[in-house]
Amino acid sequence: MELSEALKVLSHPTRRAVLAWLANPHKSFKSYSQLYDFSVYGVCASLIQDKAGMSQPATSLCLKVLQDMDFVTATKVGKWTYYKRNDEQLFAALSELHSELNV
Repeated sequence: MELSEALKVLSHPTRRAVLAWLANPHKSFKSYSQLYDFSVYGVCASLIQDKAGMSQPATSLCLKVLQDMDFVTATKVGKWTYYKRNDEQLFAALSELHSELNV
């Protein structure tokens, strides 16, 4: 993983918000309902879109950027895509930043 690319991805407030929501989807999406429990496949892209208040294309791009950096994983179930946060990759990026700054 290239730290500069990771920081570029994390610089966008909506992408950071999505990562924060996916940290605890039961709390973040408690007023939403979907076919599967959040712990099974994650959160449906349509719920993320609604919560973010973005168009479908903008939501797809946001999630694609996060997925390309491996900060989220996607699972296709029928015609729907569900997303989970990949804490391992996210923490690796933050750890690399921490090391680089000698903190």
